[in-house]
Amino acid sequence: MFQPRRGFNCHLAWFMLQTTLYASWLLGLFPFTFDSRRKQLKRSRWLLLYGFVLNHSLTMCLALSSHLASKQRRKYNAFERNPLLEKIYLQFEVTAFFTISVLLLMNVWKSNTVREIANELLTLEGQVKDLLSPKNCPNLNCFVIKKHVAVIGQLMISIYFCLRQENSYPKILKILCCLPSVGSQLIIMHFHTEIILVYRYVWLVNETLEESNHLSSSRIRALASLYDLLLKLSELVVANNDLQLILMLTIYLIGNTVQIFFLIVLGVSMNMRYIYLVASPQLILNIWDFWLNIVVCDSHCGDQTSKVLKLFTDLEHDDEDLEKSLCGLFSINYNMGFQMIITSFLYLVYLVQFDLMNL
Repeated sequence: MFQPRRGFNCHLAWFMLQTTLYASWLLGLFPFTFDSRRKQLKRSRWLLLYGFVLNHSLTMCLALSSHLASKQRRKYNAFERNPLLEKIYLQFEVTAFFTISVLLLMNVWKSNTVREIANELLTLEGQVKDLLSPKNCPNLNCFVIKKHVAVIGQLMISIYFCLRQENSYPKILKILCCLPSVGSQLIIMHFHTEIILVYRYVWLVNETLEESNHLSSSRIRALASLYDLLLKLSELVVANNDLQLILMLTIYLIGNTVQIFFLIVLGVSMNMRYIYLVASPQLILNIWDFWLNIVVCDSHCGDQTSKVLKLFTDLEHDDEDLEKSLCGLFSINYNMGFQMIITSFLYLVYLVQFDLMNL
């Protein structure tokens, strides 16, 4: 699908996508096999059952570890110093567990739609060979590499701190407890891959329209039809993943708010200033990953396509919803991202004001 592959970035992006695919198979999050004769994906009941049993078991391990950790939570000096922090942390744990469980469940429930989207993309690849010239997409490579770097960095830091915790339960249980978090990140990676593959065709349509000075009317109509198909495909992608992505973004914001408040308690109340240096990399990666989710959904490549098409044709869009879909393709945008960040900051201010006497 990504031929031709030239350059380091392209090979690195391809390697990262392959790693995501094999990791998803290993954790039972991609219950599909490839039919080489039909060049389509088909859902495997055995892989679906394997994934359901494995992820259900891992979720139970996560619940068990949370229960064991709750008995030792009072040993933490920060929680003894600030009871409000303990209550907020407990609520965050419950919310995170609920979100991960929902993500894993919906991955099974909506697997048929994922198969439909993937097969539609595979069909498009065969149909547009003559319409669009195959070439590398630097934007696609950039999005893939940035997202993988952010996710890998977060997972490495999370696993490190998880193993470093002074708990009585064995390390194998700690490692198993990290796998549901890995699975949830892989599910979001599936969504990102679907988005950027849709955008890939839009970028290629834009380049074809801009670089070709003399296009036949039949080819222009074919490009307009292709763009209309991409709009419909994007609507299917959003309908299938909107709830999961919003849940994940919410967890990012709640987690960052709790982490910053945790740092305030440790750094200000307990005079442990070194904690700022230790926790800063994870906080920066969390914020960067959150913003990448916004950026990839608010790439205004569709706006460029609609403007270029209007230069070639008499297209007129009186419907505001259609015009909006031409510009952003996806409902999650910068305005929504800024509103979520401002809301998170206000909650942090409220926490500090409410608990100022304990700081």
